[in-house]
Amino acid sequence: MTVANQRTKQTEQRFAVIGGGVTGCVLAERIQQRHPDASVTLLEASGTLGGLSVRSEPDPIGWDRFYHVVTPQDVMLTDWLRRLGCDGKLRWRGAHTGFYADGELHAFDTPIDFLRFPPLNLIEKSRLAASILYASRVSDGTPLWNVTAKQWLTQIAGEAVYRKFWQPLLRAKLGSAHEEVAATFIWSTIRRLYATRQGESRREAFGYISGGYAPVFSAAEQYLQRLGVTVHKSAPVSELVDNSDGSTGIRTASGHELFADRVIFTGPSRFLPKLCARFPVPSDLLHRAEQTRYLGVLCLVVKLLRPLLPYYILNLTDAGMPFTGVIGLTTLVDPSETGGHHLVYLPRYLPDDDPDFDKPDSAFTEPFLRALTQIARHRGFRLDEVLSTHLFRSRFVSPIAVRNYDRLRLPIPLVPGRLYLLNTGRILGGTLNNSQMIEEAERGLDEILA
Repeated sequence: MTVANQRTKQTEQRFAVIGGGVTGCVLAERIQQRHPDASVTLLEASGTLGGLSVRSEPDPIGWDRFYHVVTPQDVMLTDWLRRLGCDGKLRWRGAHTGFYADGELHAFDTPIDFLRFPPLNLIEKSRLAASILYASRVSDGTPLWNVTAKQWLTQIAGEAVYRKFWQPLLRAKLGSAHEEVAATFIWSTIRRLYATRQGESRREAFGYISGGYAPVFSAAEQYLQRLGVTVHKSAPVSELVDNSDGSTGIRTASGHELFADRVIFTGPSRFLPKLCARFPVPSDLLHRAEQTRYLGVLCLVVKLLRPLLPYYILNLTDAGMPFTGVIGLTTLVDPSETGGHHLVYLPRYLPDDDPDFDKPDSAFTEPFLRALTQIARHRGFRLDEVLSTHLFRSRFVSPIAVRNYDRLRLPIPLVPGRLYLLNTGRILGGTLNNSQMIEEAERGLDEILA
């Protein structure tokens, strides 16, 4: 890192954004645009910008570490891609959805598929359809923070529909935390996915970025530098220091230090107590940060010789599966972009305190592949078709949307005028995706720059 701790002009305001994911990139961009004479620095712990959105280095798979999808409603993302000159990389396709229930595969694309869905009888299917339609038309999810998803779904769909349909999906998505999540979580998910269905066929319209997110963040780095933003990669921040002149010292793990007048932290809230051990953040806020429960993910990516299933999303309702869904990435992404190979993502979502996070990768590969063989047995799938596997993991993806989380989330100003927080914990009434985080960044700018 170059020496960045020397003060320039006394009147020049210095901003530092910690975290080079989409949130940090947009914040650095907008701050520099609003204050062209300011010094804006973006610090990223890894060797590339992008956070959870890019491939690992070195890349053993040939695509992003975690799967990402774009919907027609993601206007904030498409506008950001346009500013980067990457909007031409968007590709749109219809995508198939299926369910694995009672040991069998079931398409779930059309009204006919819905009527044929075996786990539910006709009355239960009617209640499920009515409840999805009702949820999609609820415009304000604020009252739903006061009730759990289990309570709300049981009320609008009935106990049998909850037990046979919704409970397995919630358990798959949230693990042991599925009964404490607020109804807002499932309401926002229903609204986003319902909105992706277009036209008479009602098939889901999904998009992807050609080449994955790696070239997007490469373009973002060049774009930020043209604006005047200083970008430091491989610069994990270890602590913030309260300096006597009112500035904030930002120390990296390698021992380098720079100074800023305003710091914006975009990483997980759980890191704040350690980061701010020598910084005057109110103790009640640090306690709330420490108590925030996060949802994490283990994701095994399987590289195959041939297509596995026709579904982009295969939901699982059978208990006992070691992963929470099957994402057929190359049913959406053209296989020519993955070296002619076919990629399947097997995610398992679980709370950050789950002991599985401490297990080695080898503890998951064999049971995951065995379960995949069971699901795809009618397709003639064999283990010798597997070219490679790689397990990616992230313990802190986003806070679990527990009941009353809207009153528990941390404010943007932690120390007004000096330290601000803008991360995935800001999302209320929405699902975690890059477009949503861009919207949160844009919405939070006024508080950061006040």
